[in-house]
Amino acid sequence: MIHVECAVPIRATRADAWRMLRTKVEAPQRFLPRVVACEVTDRRTDEVVRRVTFDDGVAVTERVVLVPEEAVIFRLMDHPKFDGEIRNVLFDAGETLWLSFYFQGTGKPGIELGQKEYDQLRDGFARAVLTAARQIEEGEPAMETT
Repeated sequence: MIHVECAVPIRATRADAWRMLRTKVEAPQRFLPRVVACEVTDRRTDEVVRRVTFDDGVAVTERVVLVPEEAVIFRLMDHPKFDGEIRNVLFDAGETLWLSFYFQGTGKPGIELGQKEYDQLRDGFARAVLTAARQIEEGEPAMETT
């Protein structure tokens, strides 16, 4: 089992943070520089299925579940290396709002994962949560999604 987590405090309202997380579901390229395209293939009230394409040509299909003002859960449906899920979670600790990104899953059967892949996963999550926190705090313009 692989578990990677990174959490940071954010100086923003829960509503502002949630708006950014919702926008990130359908427009991840605005928040993650390696994403070049995102196609939503199915949409329901509290979930979407999307196919995200990265700059190296890798495409990942995810079922994204929205838990209003609490979490966005990205369940990997088709990923070349991993099975599992990624969670973006808002939580309070005392008077402070925190943003946590974490991955829990396994490597795909038959795929060799070395230290390099684990380091990339860990470092990628750290960069992603820090970038998201900065964008929330600086009021990154978020387009409204339905």
